[in-house]
Amino acid sequence: MSISLNLNKEKKYLVAVSGGCDSMMLLSLCVKEGYDLLICHVNYKLRASADRDEKIVKDFCQIHKLSLYVDYPVFDGKENFQAWARERRYKFFKEIYDLNNCEALLIAHHLDDGLENYLMSKERNSKTWYYGISEDTYHHGMRIIRPLMNLRKKEIEKYCLDNNIDFGVDETNLSFQYTRNRIRHKKLEKMSDEEIKILQREMEEKNQELTNDINYIKEKYDLKKEINISEYRKENSTIKTLILRLLLEESCPGKSFSSDFINDLKDKIKTSAKGFKIELDESKLIVCEYGLLYCCQKKDDFKYVLNKIEYLQNEYFILANKGETIQQMTVSEDDFPLIIRNYRLQDKIQLRYGHKKVNRFLIDRKVLYKDRIKWPVVENREGQIIFVKDIGCDVNHYSIKPNLFMVK
Repeated sequence: MSISLNLNKEKKYLVAVSGGCDSMMLLSLCVKEGYDLLICHVNYKLRASADRDEKIVKDFCQIHKLSLYVDYPVFDGKENFQAWARERRYKFFKEIYDLNNCEALLIAHHLDDGLENYLMSKERNSKTWYYGISEDTYHHGMRIIRPLMNLRKKEIEKYCLDNNIDFGVDETNLSFQYTRNRIRHKKLEKMSDEEIKILQREMEEKNQELTNDINYIKEKYDLKKEINISEYRKENSTIKTLILRLLLEESCPGKSFSSDFINDLKDKIKTSAKGFKIELDESKLIVCEYGLLYCCQKKDDFKYVLNKIEYLQNEYFILANKGETIQQMTVSEDDFPLIIRNYRLQDKIQLRYGHKKVNRFLIDRKVLYKDRIKWPVVENREGQIIFVKDIGCDVNHYSIKPNLFMVK
């Protein structure tokens, strides 16, 4: 078997090595091609062969004079082991990766792993951003390359045996305790080479369909702003689901939302006449109002204190020495210190024809919630609202010679 990894020999690579045949083959190929390597190994100490696998990796590294980092995480039993183990090892990899300014993390996933992932997705009818396992991606702030993704497990085992590369067998992979093992032993191992090729083509076609759908959505919708509900309703169910998933991923990257949550959200968009606000996490909402759908912060509080007239600019407002009539105010020494902050529900301003509630003004103007929460008002030292963006100044701070303008 002739395999070339085709990596940049001027860069440094971190290789995750478990001691199994796949990772030992990858490590062997990296050494053969002369790459600058760092090796990492995680020993959870939860199976009888764990120390044996660590020794296999250590022995190889000593023979080839490779730097090896080993982590011994202790599982507290309070959460799902697989999820905990994944998070813990990637955190470990990331520390070494950053410390040594690595180009990429190399992982020895292979075709069987990818097909197992695909079959699990089909069985669970779960949604994903990629069917199988991607050869080249970014995760946990690292570039991750999987050079063996086109090889079957049996080809990898044969390579190790033919080249006298020592490797260990994880006995837990032989049990039916995990869904992955059941799929591997009951489905993949019983499929012919031709059936594997058909399954692989099916997975590739699914990925191409998903890519096409994502490209269509990103060309039509600006996911960083608002989704037009009337346009959304014209889409088929698959595209609607993907729009919501992309919108949620944009707002809460890395957070997983269940199919039930997505389906409930689709139902609310379909049936809600008044709109809604739904909590995504402790700080984010998804909001449907005025024919638009978007994600935003729950709050966006700010407060600036001015002890004198200043002309300044920030993400919330701009103060200037000139502007339009509705942007003007006339402040005196008796008004300082001025407080510029986001509006509160009880805020009101005195105009020539009486008091105006700021909240009522924003609702009448159909100002979006994400803009309302950071709508600027100016309060003087007496706690009186003397200016509100787009309403103007109160009756006592209007003159023909204004000295301060809020132009944004």
